[in-house]
Amino acid sequence: MKFHEDVIFKNEGQIYGQKLMEIINIKGKIIEVHQTEYSVINPKMYKPDLVFELEDRIVILEFQSTYVNINDKRRFRFYTALIDHVKIKSEKPIEAHVLSTIEAKKTKCYKVNSESRFPIYIHSLKKYDGNEFLNIINTKIESNKNFSEKELLMISLLCFMKTDEDIEQAILNSALIITNIKDLKEDIGQFAKGVILMLCDKFVTNESMNRTISNLVGGNMKIVEDYAQRVAQQKVDEKLEEKNKKVIINLNKKGFEAEEIAETVDVSIDFVNKVLAK
Repeated sequence: MKFHEDVIFKNEGQIYGQKLMEIINIKGKIIEVHQTEYSVINPKMYKPDLVFELEDRIVILEFQSTYVNINDKRRFRFYTALIDHVKIKSEKPIEAHVLSTIEAKKTKCYKVNSESRFPIYIHSLKKYDGNEFLNIINTKIESNKNFSEKELLMISLLCFMKTDEDIEQAILNSALIITNIKDLKEDIGQFAKGVILMLCDKFVTNESMNRTISNLVGGNMKIVEDYAQRVAQQKVDEKLEEKNKKVIINLNKKGFEAEEIAETVDVSIDFVNKVLAK
């Protein structure tokens, strides 16, 4: 994708990735969202769509608009081998899951050898009527009603539902809807937009439509990048603040005065007093 998807999904993925899994019906609790780019033989990169570490296993989630064939099966198996290599200290099993625009829910297997079969779990959202869902959402927009987080994520997954539109038009519809919602909360909004942009990048081959969707959802992309960088910097600042608190407490125990601590740690005297007052 043409923006910092890993940063956005890293920051918001644990919260909204959990809701995404619930919609798709993948069981388990996410404890970490992992980087999805794995360099194998320079300059070739292998990139699963999303990688969630759960309490009991690791889930690779792929979005697919074609039937899972033998080449896909090998690719998913290769992703598993790569992640297994990167997380060599983890003993958690790794699963491949596919959210498909055309296949029904099922399990396919890649036969590695006579004694080893690699399962691929395929999921479908065809039980949802996309046209009906679209009407409901548009009615809520016209009535200025609030949206649940599930509804916002469902909007980004419109192309996986049963609909009269082709995939590219369905993704465009998702982009149009998400940009028409007033007072969209920034965190869930950016995650939903990130999913739409990912699907646009994968499935929208028409350059003009791809550009239209990208501009609708991401503006000039700078807005999305700035948001990702801002959230990432906030995480860094929070870690630094916690570290400074520990140093302040330790220096105070050693007999340093508040003014000396503030100068040593390079923080304000007010911050030092606030920490020591707790």
